[in-house]
Amino acid sequence: MAKAKGGATPRRPRVGLVLGSGGARGWCHIGVLRELEAMGLRPDIVAGSSMGALVGAVWALGRLDALEDVARSLTRTRVLRMLDLRFSGGGLIGGSGIVGLLDSIGLTGRIEDMPLPFVAVATDISSGREVWLRDGRLDDAVRASIAMPGVIAPKQIGGRWLIDGGVTNPVPVSAARALGAEVVLAVNPNSRSAGNFWVPSAPRPPRLSSLWPTGLTARFKSAATQEERPVPPAYVHLVTTTIDIMTDQLRRSRLAGDAPDLLMNARLSDLSVLDFHRAAQAIDEGRRIVRAQAPALEDWLAAGPGSAEEAEPGEP
Repeated sequence: MAKAKGGATPRRPRVGLVLGSGGARGWCHIGVLRELEAMGLRPDIVAGSSMGALVGAVWALGRLDALEDVARSLTRTRVLRMLDLRFSGGGLIGGSGIVGLLDSIGLTGRIEDMPLPFVAVATDISSGREVWLRDGRLDDAVRASIAMPGVIAPKQIGGRWLIDGGVTNPVPVSAARALGAEVVLAVNPNSRSAGNFWVPSAPRPPRLSSLWPTGLTARFKSAATQEERPVPPAYVHLVTTTIDIMTDQLRRSRLAGDAPDLLMNARLSDLSVLDFHRAAQAIDEGRRIVRAQAPALEDWLAAGPGSAEEAEPGEP
């Protein structure tokens, strides 16, 4: 580490780690934290939205091994078994299966008793404003922050119905700075290099009815069979693509006004936000984006507080 004037070693700046929303893509945060640990960099502050809140809270409690074991063991079948599907209460998934998962990995206690400052970002569905959950039950805060609209039912805390933090602040840099971060490292699981948010399926051939009128001419029947029907997006694709579009636009707007010192963008656009069974791919990508930014991380942390003010956000 560089010496300050007079020979003293400068104090390392307080590092805030911001973990963004992204559904299943948020498994990349596990890889990010693994690589930061390997570099000897332990964040002093954690702020997370949605899956970022989940992974950040688990890491802060020292339970990342348990979460990674669960993530890597998930299959399509296991994910479906964990979901308590229902068609009321504001979401297809009630949340009891998710609460059971949080309990199984030891996500308990209160936020104010955590070993480092932590904030989970949620959204008040009544006012439309973001909510910073900085005290109270940790499992409740995480459960509220991951309440994906139309998929996971809202969570009531303190008389307010809360949903996914990604709806208002997908990469909550502002929350980390408010907690005292001097250098902010942010992870965006939803980077897109090119392409559309949704690709339509090929048109389907028409279905021939078995109830053709007996007097229908062969020519008319032949013409009807040549028509193809467009395939509309399925419900799950519609919900997940809408979330992607909303998050992309909001993230760009928020980060333009409050940029982190380093932005690490995970390239996982081939994963749906509901592809929780593909954790290995996301974790590997998390490791990659930290390795790509290792020189910048080492330089900033060696230079002391205030050095990151002149740095530009980066992308691998």
